[in-house]
Amino acid sequence: MAGFEPVEVPDVTPPPAGLQAGARVDLMIESLAYGGSGVARREGFVVLVDRTLPGERIQAEITQLSRRFARARLLEIVTPSPHRQASPCPHDPLCGGCAYQPIPYALQLEIKGAQVRELLQRIGKFDDPPVQQVIPSSLPFGYRRRMSYALADVEGTGGGLHRRENPTAILEVPGCLLPENGLQRTYEKLLPDLRSLRPSQRPRQLELQSGSLSVLPVALFRGERFASRDLRRLAETWVQADGLLAGVLWQQGSTRSSATRGRPQLLAGTGHIEEILDSFRLRIPGGSFFQANPPLAAQIFKEIARRCGTGSDTILELYAGVGALTLFLAGSGRRVTAVEGNPDSVGAARVNAELNGISGIEWLLADVREAIDRWAGKSPAFDIVVLDPPRTGLPRQGARRLACVARRKILYLSCDPATLARDLRDIVESGEWTLKEVLPVDFFPHTAGIECLAILEKG
Repeated sequence: MAGFEPVEVPDVTPPPAGLQAGARVDLMIESLAYGGSGVARREGFVVLVDRTLPGERIQAEITQLSRRFARARLLEIVTPSPHRQASPCPHDPLCGGCAYQPIPYALQLEIKGAQVRELLQRIGKFDDPPVQQVIPSSLPFGYRRRMSYALADVEGTGGGLHRRENPTAILEVPGCLLPENGLQRTYEKLLPDLRSLRPSQRPRQLELQSGSLSVLPVALFRGERFASRDLRRLAETWVQADGLLAGVLWQQGSTRSSATRGRPQLLAGTGHIEEILDSFRLRIPGGSFFQANPPLAAQIFKEIARRCGTGSDTILELYAGVGALTLFLAGSGRRVTAVEGNPDSVGAARVNAELNGISGIEWLLADVREAIDRWAGKSPAFDIVVLDPPRTGLPRQGARRLACVARRKILYLSCDPATLARDLRDIVESGEWTLKEVLPVDFFPHTAGIECLAILEKG
């Protein structure tokens, strides 16, 4: 739809006179940038404003000014977009979790597809990127089976999501529409106990994960020290007396990506959930990465396996996790070498392969950078490389070296189209690879998140 193409933010454009922090400005929103902010221009200078839609005339206050762009706080929508709808969420606009709830779902898909195309053009330097229509989620709401909540160190507060205009503040979110019903009910029942914890003994993060084959979710708490006595007592109550959770774990380290985190410690109950993807049964340890939208994950994993063909090609899978995608790749008898750097995930992956009667997989516990270096200096070692890296993408120089590892095809599943565009550019600049197709996938409806599957072929 015209008017919804994302607009490139210039590298350096001098701000116009009078544009300064605290200034009240009249703006026309032209498009949505990746991340969900509305894009306006003031004498050619880009101004980003949250909670706005293309075609809207607004009043805003400048809050931040840099050499490249400004940010502004929405004060008033003078002329609303004809596409704007009432948000069904009781926490909009305070919550920072969902950027797109005021936009009809079909239009969300169109906007996200345009954003992927723009990022591939601007960052990846692809003149006409082969971006397909966005694959929608079958469940626009109630699709998440994994949720992470921050816990505030303020007396009498529980866990929640970050506030939109103050990301350091925490907003409790009873009635949130994104988790599946059982997960959301469990979160709401835990809130009173979380509020009762003393701030000095409170964890910094709670991750709840449910499975379609598990009756109750599993909770993983993260904190900088050891689990407090109060939390250990509550863990036993939640599992045994109240029947709220199947298990409770503790992990030292304040975030999932913390470099100092230890291995999860079981405080009570069981430490895993069980999920089914297509015909595969999976056991997933609490704290292990797993797609938050399993039905759509199964659809995309089947598509990846289909793109690998049915022949005897050898496959290298990087960032294999607990082996979910690996099972789809190896299900038709293909030879798969699966690389994963987390020992707990590799252990779970072995169990999952055995549960499903899948053989022929070589599991390699190794850092992905080391694995790429191991094969990059030789002639191409594998017919196909499949990878699903974290948001940061491949390690430095990893994309260029990966281009030397595959003989025929690379399938790259990414949760960040910006780092995907960067890595695809590096692979294609090797001179041997062509970007054939990019399939955006809406794993996270109503949020700014976009998943993409990129297919590259040699020659």
